[in-house]
Amino acid sequence: MPKHSLETRKSTERMVDYDRHSSAQQSIISSHDARIRELARQVGRGGREMRVMDYGCGPGTSAIIAVRPALEVFRARFHDAPLVVCHADQPGNDWNALFGLVYGPTGYHAGIDNVRTEASIGSFYERMADDSSVDLATCFAASHWLSRAVRLQSPGTVWFADLQGDARQEMAELARRDWMNFLRLRARELKPGGFLFVSTLGSIPDGAERNGAAASGRGIYRALQVVAESMARDGLIDADVLDGFVFSLWFSTAEEARSPIEGDDDLLLSFEIVTIEVTPAPHNPTDFFAGLISDPEKYANAYTGYIRAFADSTLRTQLLAPSARGPQSEDRLADEFYRRLHDLYETRLSEFAFELWHLTVILRKT
Repeated sequence: MPKHSLETRKSTERMVDYDRHSSAQQSIISSHDARIRELARQVGRGGREMRVMDYGCGPGTSAIIAVRPALEVFRARFHDAPLVVCHADQPGNDWNALFGLVYGPTGYHAGIDNVRTEASIGSFYERMADDSSVDLATCFAASHWLSRAVRLQSPGTVWFADLQGDARQEMAELARRDWMNFLRLRARELKPGGFLFVSTLGSIPDGAERNGAAASGRGIYRALQVVAESMARDGLIDADVLDGFVFSLWFSTAEEARSPIEGDDDLLLSFEIVTIEVTPAPHNPTDFFAGLISDPEKYANAYTGYIRAFADSTLRTQLLAPSARGPQSEDRLADEFYRRLHDLYETRLSEFAFELWHLTVILRKT
């Protein structure tokens, strides 16, 4: 295998028990409820319908709470307007689970009339809506995933923030290109005067960190590295596979989110920058599950469930499956991986705490 390669498979192919373990994602969205409502109050009626788009929606309750504030404001402002919600995500999303929630007792159809729900299936690094068709677009806890799986020589780390040299430069360039592509596509899809609201995990300047920035979840990814290294020492994971494994994500600083826009004439003409900032999460920013720490088992269960929900497909396809011996071995490796991860959090507790900073980007289509 070449030293550096960008694989063609998507960064995420499926989630495991996502809704049950998506409290961090739901927290990000809920903290922005008032902001979404304010943006919806600024959107003019540009056509017969009012369209809300949620990019990278996922299969859970977070997709409901992302669009409900805008729908409620639009219904109050435009009494006779048909409202359209388009949930956008990859083919592997659990669409049945999502639409069960949308039309269930806690879904937005239960309280808001004249709403049509659609799905746009694909990658948000491709076109997902017609030109000038979207009034308000959201993207929560999704845009940090890169457009494709990445395989780089990365001994000693499984994530971007600790990469060094050519490997870091290559991944940083992919992240920058992906972000610019994402924005160019949204610029085509938004109506003039419409808003794009992106909120995801971010990074803050920190001179004590290897690359000068502290990234959200640094404890989580270092815990994953500890577990993976322990399994490699025990011969359960191929050491060469581990040395080339890195999660396909990038948590930007405010400057990394801003500079590609300000340095590109087309994007500057397409968008007015309303907000680009990174702020601490309003709920337990130094340890998201701190409320459970007095019960180590519950604390470990929360961390293991959360990590498994977003990371299982990546771990299986890029780390465990290539190390497996026989058709049942992948499942055994996964069980052992999560057992060790649970033990790590139960015994070492907040040493690997989930620190959370929100990157918020709000752009108005000009």
